[in-house]
Amino acid sequence: MLNPTDTSPIDVSVGLQDPFSYMLAPIIILAGVLVAGIIALVVFHFLKNRKSVVKKVAEPKPVVFKPKDKGALQREYLAKIAKVQADYESGAMDVRTAHQELSAIVRMFVHELTGINAQNFSLLELRAHNVNQVSDLIEEFYAPEFALRTEKDTMNSINDARTVISTWN
Repeated sequence: MLNPTDTSPIDVSVGLQDPFSYMLAPIIILAGVLVAGIIALVVFHFLKNRKSVVKKVAEPKPVVFKPKDKGALQREYLAKIAKVQADYESGAMDVRTAHQELSAIVRMFVHELTGINAQNFSLLELRAHNVNQVSDLIEEFYAPEFALRTEKDTMNSINDARTVISTWN
């Protein structure tokens, strides 16, 4: 206890400590924030450069369509139609499959001859490209291609496909 009458000098000297020796947590947090910031900058820089590389690669050169010899293409596709006819007559191909094959053959013929992606177009898109011969034929093929039963005569369809290919302008 302190004695109020004691007049001896009091030792009030305090030993100084290093300012951060007891505060390790703020140093660790500050270092973590700095490291995270540097990592974020590196990742951002990498992603930014990667996007520009992808954009440069993604720009293909324009495709220049070079029409093929019409006579040779007509012979090639008439031979494909003859194969469909032979498979249908032998029973190796049913009505639906025959019409699907005929549709694909006519569409690919138009594509190879004109460059129009007829193989990917709907009936309306074919009409929009003014390939009326083909769009009319494809419309006739829709019922046998997608219906369970059809009244469409397959031999007439084969002859119609032949006519479109052989009379193409």
